[in-house]
Amino acid sequence: MALRGLASFLPMAACALVLGAASPASAQGGAISGETFTAGTTGALARLCGATAQEPAYAAAIHFCHGVLVGSGQTSDMMHKRQGTRPGFCLPTPSPTLDQVAASFVAWSAANPQFQGMRAADGLMRFAAAQYPCAARSARR
Repeated sequence: MALRGLASFLPMAACALVLGAASPASAQGGAISGETFTAGTTGALARLCGATAQEPAYAAAIHFCHGVLVGSGQTSDMMHKRQGTRPGFCLPTPSPTLDQVAASFVAWSAANPQFQGMRAADGLMRFAAAQYPCAARSARR
């Protein structure tokens, strides 16, 4: 499923993560728990996006991850369009799948541990800017 083609979707739980519901504990690594869903950090989101099919919480984790990816991307796009500012990232053509974006985000998070305690939305936007920079081509999301 392409990121660009999804309908607007941001479940209430994703809202808590995107808005940065605080939790002092790190949810990176270890078993996925309720705290992983509410930690609101880049590390916790990477843990959810990196869940494997063998984990009991896999379905919830990957759907949560996809919801945050889509919701954050669409929110960023809407804000830049309304404010008339240049977007922070530009997806290539063809757009990557949600699974590809999630895997890239997990790898970026592991390579940039200094951002794991950062609010999930902020870390996700840092990742997107690094992974999908806007070149001279027209910005598209």
